[in-house]
Amino acid sequence: MRICMFSLTECIKNYNTVRRQTRTLAGAGHDIRVIAYRIKKMDPYEESDGARIFRVMLFPIDPKILRLALLPVVLLYRGTLRALGFLISLPLRLAQKLLSLIAIKSVPRVLGTKGEDKTIHGFFWHMKWKVYWRWYRMLRYLVLLLPYTYVAYLVYNIRSFRVARREPADVYHAHDLVTLPVAWLCSRLTGGKLVYDSHELWLDRPRLRNRSRLNRFLVRKIESFLIRRTDANIAPGESVGHELSKRYQIALPTVILNVPSYHSFQRSTIFRDELEIPAEEKIILYAGKVSWYRGLEEEIQSLKYLSQCSLVIFGFGPDYYISGLRELIRNEGVMDRVYFYGAVPFDEVTKYAMSADVGLVLHQNVGLNYYYVSPNKLFECMAAGLPVVGSNFPDLKRFVEGYNFGVTCDPCNPKEIANAISYILSDEHRYEEMRRNALEAAKIFNWENESNKLLALYEVLSSRKNV
Repeated sequence: MRICMFSLTECIKNYNTVRRQTRTLAGAGHDIRVIAYRIKKMDPYEESDGARIFRVMLFPIDPKILRLALLPVVLLYRGTLRALGFLISLPLRLAQKLLSLIAIKSVPRVLGTKGEDKTIHGFFWHMKWKVYWRWYRMLRYLVLLLPYTYVAYLVYNIRSFRVARREPADVYHAHDLVTLPVAWLCSRLTGGKLVYDSHELWLDRPRLRNRSRLNRFLVRKIESFLIRRTDANIAPGESVGHELSKRYQIALPTVILNVPSYHSFQRSTIFRDELEIPAEEKIILYAGKVSWYRGLEEEIQSLKYLSQCSLVIFGFGPDYYISGLRELIRNEGVMDRVYFYGAVPFDEVTKYAMSADVGLVLHQNVGLNYYYVSPNKLFECMAAGLPVVGSNFPDLKRFVEGYNFGVTCDPCNPKEIANAISYILSDEHRYEEMRRNALEAAKIFNWENESNKLLALYEVLSSRKNV
């Protein structure tokens, strides 16, 4: 079959989710195209992992030029906010003055925490900033976010649609909700099948949870409309699958875990050699995207309660976030015990992880998307034979404690994280047992097994096509 995949990522070699699937499907004889997005100095076309990868630009003009073009708008926006704050404060100040003329000996305690002003003055000050802040968010959304973020989504969909229309496909495979509209449109125009591969609960992503109710309402309606018009749905975990089924009244999606290929265990010393970590230090590993709500701050703080342990942060992330982590490391006084190691191709992650001693999977509970998480890094630690300290969430508990290759704890408590690490390392027999259990679990949860589910799904789609 001819399969066209849409992915709002660069689809480079360290992005495993799409490339594992393309490799599997191409190996089964399917013709695969991937339409990804392109950033500057990146090849617009590439052939890799059995797929032809087309990359399209997100913005109609260069983002740097766009920022310069928006500069007058930003200045006008800030001036408008100052004027708005002044206008809002006038009637509130007038009301405050009038009430102050009335002799009120006892004023109800309406607002504030301990040590704050709980009088009428405090009430009006709070109300002024509450109104001001709401207008600030609304204007910021309309002036800055809409022309920058949503124009990028729109441009990607338009340009990817043009590329997809050049060669009609039998199946249009959308990776995540942002690419589902263009995949649906292509499937309707060509009569092809539609697959929605939801790598996460899109509506419960931390970034979207902070948006307006109207924004969330529209996203929910879009997903609800499109997910009921697919020919197959894929979920990254059992809990996510059940949640999607319950939320949109659809059949239970096919659960395909994002797991690495099986590797026979062979202990390595890559981190210790390249980062010059002393032999007596145990290596605690965080592997994955270096980003918010993944417990990195708490992992760094937990080092204060541990001796002879070093933390290796293995992955990539925004420079400004990593700068904040470096500042935290300096403030906590653990500069000589935290190491940053860049990303490597996804096929090599397990080999590197085999040089660590304990793996960390400590997502925080900032919505169902993280509460139901079954991340790739969990299975990479499993394949590397690492005992794991994980968040005490349902799916993580089912794997980590169900297969007895680690312990779970409160991911927001550095002391608990340190205690969990100490528990694993304090008994050599317990540690070796957990290592063996992790390697046995890796024989079950590997891409060789999960890929069979993907091939079976496409066999069903192929049979429907031929009917």
